[in-house]
Amino acid sequence: MKAQETLKFRVIGGYQFAEGYAIENKEPSVFAQAGQLTGSWRWEFENGKQGSTHINGATANRILFNGKHELFGTMKINMFEFDGSAPEEGVLFLSYKSQEFEVNGSKVTITVSGEFTGGTGKYQGARGRLTVTSTNGFFEDGKGEIILGEIPEVNEAQVLKWTNAYFKATQSGDAKTWANSFADNAYINDPYGSQAPNSREEIIEIGENFMSAFKSAGLYPDYIFVNGLVATSKWTGKGTTNDGKEATFEGINSTTYNERGKIVSHIGYWDPEKMVIN
Repeated sequence: MKAQETLKFRVIGGYQFAEGYAIENKEPSVFAQAGQLTGSWRWEFENGKQGSTHINGATANRILFNGKHELFGTMKINMFEFDGSAPEEGVLFLSYKSQEFEVNGSKVTITVSGEFTGGTGKYQGARGRLTVTSTNGFFEDGKGEIILGEIPEVNEAQVLKWTNAYFKATQSGDAKTWANSFADNAYINDPYGSQAPNSREEIIEIGENFMSAFKSAGLYPDYIFVNGLVATSKWTGKGTTNDGKEATFEGINSTTYNERGKIVSHIGYWDPEKMVIN
């Protein structure tokens, strides 16, 4: 088995739509635009390597009847330009979708979360994540990691252990302990519909904001169902507010781990307004 290698990076660059087509259906009102994406990116890896690549891919932008935008697609990243390898031996693939999409006049801001889904040559079987926020097609804050090498087998017992450790972290009263459950570029939507954080500092801030409302609080699992690297949990929250009242609330988590036990995606379905305080 080839040893794993984790390549953490920052990336800046831009993209544009090369060609495309549009579909409009007024009943219900849905507008979709799909086409080809091209661009140039500058990579800076934690190990000191730097270089540039071109990207191209297929993308789609859908506007739903409620006005919400959705962007999603697949991308080919020409890492052979960076590595100096043969073109067919240095391609990296990315699957991506938007987490935030804001249109303000002529200014379009999009936060995208992507999963690496393999490639060719040294990137065969590659995995990992990328997050980036672009404004009118340009970005300076891209970050993530590429994991190379064999994927270790992860059994249900390990995922269950990681999930129980996460619930223990929610009970710790320490935001950093809770934040350490997540990968640096994890996508978090908890509670569902809230703004996703874009950095470890923002992840810690979410924990601090929640914990500051209580003298003590935590989530306690009622049951956990594991499917591969995904754990779905029904839980009950219990806490004591700063003025001494008892609080209870409940919800469901959908949590995805990487093979090292760090959370890469976490969605919490619960309603803070339904918290019972006595």
